[in-house]
Amino acid sequence: MKHLRIIASTLLLVVMTAAIAAACDCDEPVVVDGLEAYTRSLRDGRDAVEGFWGIYLEWQPEKGAARSFRLAIVKNDYDVYPGADYIGVATCDKPGCVRGEVKLLLTATDAPDRFEATLLVTDTDGAKGTAYLKLHEETGRENSLLDLSDLKYQDKEMSKGMLRIING
Repeated sequence: MKHLRIIASTLLLVVMTAAIAAACDCDEPVVVDGLEAYTRSLRDGRDAVEGFWGIYLEWQPEKGAARSFRLAIVKNDYDVYPGADYIGVATCDKPGCVRGEVKLLLTATDAPDRFEATLLVTDTDGAKGTAYLKLHEETGRENSLLDLSDLKYQDKEMSKGMLRIING
C-alpha cells in the first residue's frame, strides 16, 4: 500500500510539473554552439566587430544584480534572429547566461563602425540602441571597445560597453 502512495505522489508531481511548464508562455533562450562561435570569433579574415569580448552589465532586471560574462561575436549564419548580421554568443556558464546562449544582436548600418544593437536582457526582450566600434582610450587599440552606452532598457542604461579580450 505504501508503494502505491509513493507511485501516486510521483505521478501527481510529474503531472503538476508538466502543467506548470505548459502554462508558461516564456520563450527559451536561443542557444548555438558556444565553442564553435568562440573559435570562429578569432579566425583570420574576420570582420572588425567579430571577436572575443567581455561585458559587464550594470543592471539586469531579471536577476536584480550586476553581471559580467564573455561573448564571441560572429556573423549570424546560424539561422537565428533574421535581420541580425552578427550575434554575440555567451562563452561561459554564469548566472544570467549559459554557454552558447545568444545575448547580443548587431545589424550593420551605412557606417562601418556603427550597428543597430539589441542586448537580450530577457529571453524575449532587450536593451536597444546604437553600438559604436571604437578605439579604447586606455589601450590605444583600434576596434577594441564596443560602446553600448546608447542602449536602453525601460529607460535604464545597461552597460558602458564591451572590451575586446583577445586582440589577435
